[in-house]
Amino acid sequence: NFKIISESGTELIGKALIVATGTTRNKLGVSGEKEFLGSGVSYCVECDANFYKDEDVAVVGGASAAVGGALTLLEYARSVHLICDKLDVADTLAAELKHSNVIVHENEKVREIAGDDRVKEIVLADQSRMPVTGVFIELGARGVVELAAHLGIQFDDEMKYIDTNKKMETNVPGVFAAGDICGPPWQMAKAVGEGCIAGLGAAGYVKKLKRSG
Repeated sequence: NFKIISESGTELIGKALIVATGTTRNKLGVSGEKEFLGSGVSYCVECDANFYKDEDVAVVGGASAAVGGALTLLEYARSVHLICDKLDVADTLAAELKHSNVIVHENEKVREIAGDDRVKEIVLADQSRMPVTGVFIELGARGVVELAAHLGIQFDDEMKYIDTNKKMETNVPGVFAAGDICGPPWQMAKAVGEGCIAGLGAAGYVKKLKRSG
């Protein structure tokens, strides 16, 4: 059996376990980020790019997710700015970025996200202002690595997400995983589908235990 003890002290016992905790997106930590979430601030290019057709947008981050997101936004937005301390991507992706229309602002930091009822501009560390209506923060995500590690659950090569097979089974018998904790894309349809597969798998696993017992 698996026993879960919640923060409130409640104990839950079961013969199978589905990890579906999602992930927490890394925050920028500046004024306006929280206030404009859903009104110009987003953590998912794939989810929200379509809302910014023919608008000026910015992507914050220097890793592959940010660069890939900026390139994707070129298909929607009028202009795309990439703001980062430094680029940290493979040579092939760096070359694709260099030959694209993405406007790169390296060695820059965002100080504030400003606007009225929606985002209107970004204030940079040097106090200069960049007029944009959308800000995509791509600084990676934090999962429940500590919790899963206690169970011996295997992660992907980057130690960010739980590794599963097509049945949403982990390497630990009786433990399944579903949703954002299994990695991108960050889409509800993916999470729901994986949850269904994991639920059916967990139920089948318990039935098999009962038959063998």
